[in-house]
Formats: sequence, C-alpha cells, structure tokens
Amino acid sequence: MKKLMLISMTLMALLMMSCGSSKTVVDPAQAQAIKTLLEEGQYMVMVGSMRPLSSSTISVSLGQKMIVRDGTVSCYLPYVGSGQNVGYGASGYKALNFSSPILDYKVEYPKEDRARVTFRVDNGDDHYRFHV
Repeated sequence: MKKLMLISMTLMALLMMSCGSSKTVVDPAQAQAIKTLLEEGQYMVMVGSMRPLSSSTISVSLGQKMIVRDGTVSCYLPYVGSGQNVGYGASGYKALNFSSPILDYKVEYPKEDRARVTFRVDNGDDHYRFHV
C-alpha cells in the first residue's frame, strides 16, 4: 500500500523574515538569481527539518539534502513515520534516498520576498509531495 507523505523543508535563502523591528535587506540581483534558479529547477536545499503529514516537525542531522536538477529530484533524507508494508532485502526499498523525475513542479510567490515551490514524486515505493 502506498502512502502519501508531506515533507516540508525550509529553504533559508528564500525565507527573508523580519525579526522584531529589523528587516533583512536582500540585494535585488541576488533575489533575481534565486528566482531564476527556482523557476529553472536548478538548486540544492540543505535540510534542517522535516514535517510529515501526520506528525510534528522533526529536526534532522547535518548533511541531509535535496537536489533539484534537470527535472529530477535527488533526496538524501532520513525516513520518518511508520511504514505499513515496508519492503526488505531484495525488494530494494528506497525510503527517502532516491532520484526520481519530478511531477507537477510549480513555483508561486505569495509575497514579494517569498517563494513557495511544490512538486510530486513517485519513487516506485511511495508517492511524495514536497513543499519548499
């Protein structure tokens, strides 16, 4: 049985949030470069936390990452949650360490200084929805 897991990751370069009364100022050329990379689907995210669909946010160790390049996502993330029918041994269960084609890639700009990237992946074992 396939399960649908929601994975949320924070892309720190894009979350230019104000802290208290100070506001982060971003170079317009750098902001345009980030926007171009997002729209072309050419970037890497160093993951600090994940949020499964039915759980709270989980911190992950250093070195966990997701690479988006040429219509493919390569994930090197820890498995979180519970598997109902997890394959073992010869079945080659991939969990969250896989490279798969991206489905339904979309970039939205809810605010001028924020971007939201969403896409789906079917890695052969499970279906995933990513929100970056």
